[in-house]
Amino acid sequence: MIIRSKAPLRLGLAGGGTDVSPYADLHGGSILNATINLYAHTTIIPRDNGKIYLEAQDIDVSETVDSAQVIDTSGKLGLLKGVYNRIVKDFVKKPLSFEIYTRVDAPPGSGLGSSSTLVVSIIGAFAEWCNIPLGEYDIAHLAYEIERVDLGLSGGRQDQYAAT
Repeated sequence: MIIRSKAPLRLGLAGGGTDVSPYADLHGGSILNATINLYAHTTIIPRDNGKIYLEAQDIDVSETVDSAQVIDTSGKLGLLKGVYNRIVKDFVKKPLSFEIYTRVDAPPGSGLGSSSTLVVSIIGAFAEWCNIPLGEYDIAHLAYEIERVDLGLSGGRQDQYAAT
């Protein structure tokens, strides 16, 4: 079985910054954006070898780790690892063994929400593989929590919601 997922990148048109804490927490936010014909892609291939192989094809980085309840999120593949940790913790409750390949059609720092969109795409692939009943808003909220809370990355909320 091969699981594939993709999510669209977004172009911010107005209101950028009003989705970032603490402003958004105090005043809410007003954002206008549109998704575009560029995507974050994820492929998961389940394995039973006790290993996790992670590969970000667009930045040419790969790593193999032992399957565990929690894996270290340091390094350039922290987003992939952070999603795995949260999926195991909140949903499957046991280590998984698989290969994951990701690719984003725009580089990090492009201003198109590539990192957040990648997280949405990865969550979508895990949800499909593990039969996790997540709606679009659930995926967006989970992606926000993984990036901002679990991994401590700064940013707002518009990217995750636009990508779902």
